[in-house]
Amino acid sequence: MTHHRRRLASRRIWLSAVLFGLLTAGLTAIPVNAAGSDSYRDCSGITVAAGADLHRCDMGDSTIIGLDLHGINVAWSDLSRVNGGCDPDLPRTNLNSAVAYRALFVDAKLCDAILNDADLHGSDLSGAALEDATFDGANLSWTVMTGAAAAFAPFDDANLANAVWRDGAANGASFDGADLHRIDLRRTDLRSTSFAGTDLRYAQLDGVDLTNADLTGANWRGATGLTSATFSNTTCPDGTNSDTNAGGTCAGH
Repeated sequence: MTHHRRRLASRRIWLSAVLFGLLTAGLTAIPVNAAGSDSYRDCSGITVAAGADLHRCDMGDSTIIGLDLHGINVAWSDLSRVNGGCDPDLPRTNLNSAVAYRALFVDAKLCDAILNDADLHGSDLSGAALEDATFDGANLSWTVMTGAAAAFAPFDDANLANAVWRDGAANGASFDGADLHRIDLRRTDLRSTSFAGTDLRYAQLDGVDLTNADLTGANWRGATGLTSATFSNTTCPDGTNSDTNAGGTCAGH
């Protein structure tokens, strides 16, 4: 009887260890999707300035037009509807190298903002106005950018892997040398956009408009939706022009 109980106890311990291991592996495999904090700390005594630690702060609806906020930490913070300016006559908001992962930027106005080398991974930029903002070298992996408008914004050498950017606009933008593998760009306006040397492997391109776009040297192995994409005067990855290819497409080129 004693031996039987020992065997049962040992078996329970072994099963618990296995289940714990599986649970841990499952949790670490879950991607970091855009999510703000459920609770925010009291940040009333902190000055909004360059390098300030404002993580987990509620900054929704605040105005930061023209401020120098380089290196600021707003990770997990709520910056929904923050106004960083969308008037070309106003000074640019400097968020260069900002730490802003898993933050909420829903419907934010960040036109002309400087976000080079910023860490925005896992953040929610749905509906954000990002026209003419600069994101060179920024980390936007796993971000949600549904409906975001970033016309003429440079994203050169940025990381947008696994991002969701549906029904948005990036016309005239530049993604040269950027990592966009597994990005979801369905129905986004990509007219006159540059993807020179861009990693577009397994990207979802259903319904995108690539009129006048430049895809020279891009790698779109495994990309889907090319049959429903719009090609017109498009420079294909192999350097050919869609208008001179059979079917007027870049598919297979």
